[in-house]
Amino acid sequence: EDLTVREGATVTWINRGDFPHTAPAGMFPSPSGVWNSGNLNSGQSFNFTFTQVGSFPYYCSYHGMTATVTVTP
Repeated sequence: EDLTVREGATVTWINRGDFPHTAPAGMFPSPSGVWNSGNLNSGQSFNFTFTQVGSFPYYCSYHGMTATVTVTP
């Protein structure tokens, strides 16, 4: 889901489902390289601290789900 946070915030992605997911930055299917969660199996998590203001799309490479983190000052 889309999320708005302040600059300096740390966002945690947690896979609470039964299937693996990913959450790399970028537009499906092309990662931008800003961050890459790698594979997140059920119960695993990934953290990223946002140090820049802007809009950061991300996606699941397995399922094509997309969302955006918007970072405000």
